[in-house]
Parts: sequence; structure tokens; C-alpha cells
Amino acid sequence: MSLTITNTGNELRLFGNLNQETCKDVKKNVTSYLKKHSSVIINIDEVTSIDRTSLNSLAKLFEKASKTNKKISIQGVGCKEIYDELMNRSIV
Repeated sequence: MSLTITNTGNELRLFGNLNQETCKDVKKNVTSYLKKHSSVIINIDEVTSIDRTSLNSLAKLFEKASKTNKKISIQGVGCKEIYDELMNRSIV
């Protein structure tokens, strides 16, 4: 299954699999959004799977955002596991 990204306000909603291939679109969307706004919410309620490469990409997005005084939040089912992983890396 591919990944679909919708934009509602300051929230990017992800639907499908988040993997090495589809994460490129997430990175592009988040980067583009943060050029115009100070914060973005990534909603992962409808993400059916996430691989290690995608997690690493999210970590890099968090690092880049924090260096430019931007804010990324992740909401939805599974966000606790992502938060814990980012905490282990001392990113959030």
C-alpha cells in the first residue's frame, strides 16, 4: 500500500505505509510546510506500518526543525513509541 498525505490546516494526515520510499514524500511535505509556518502536526492515526528508515527520517526532520526554531508534533496511535525512540536519541 502506498502513502497518501492530506493537509488540513496545520496538520498533515498520513494514510498507509510509511517506508523508505514513501517517507521521501513526507519529508518534502513537512519541509515545504515549515518554510511558510512555524509548526506542523503529523497525524499518524491511519499509518499501518512504519520502518526504521522512516523513523530515522523523522528524527532528522525533528533535528532540522529545532535548529530553525520550528516545531513538529506527532499525534495518533503509535506516537508514544515514536516519542520514546526520539527521546532515546535525545532529540525531543
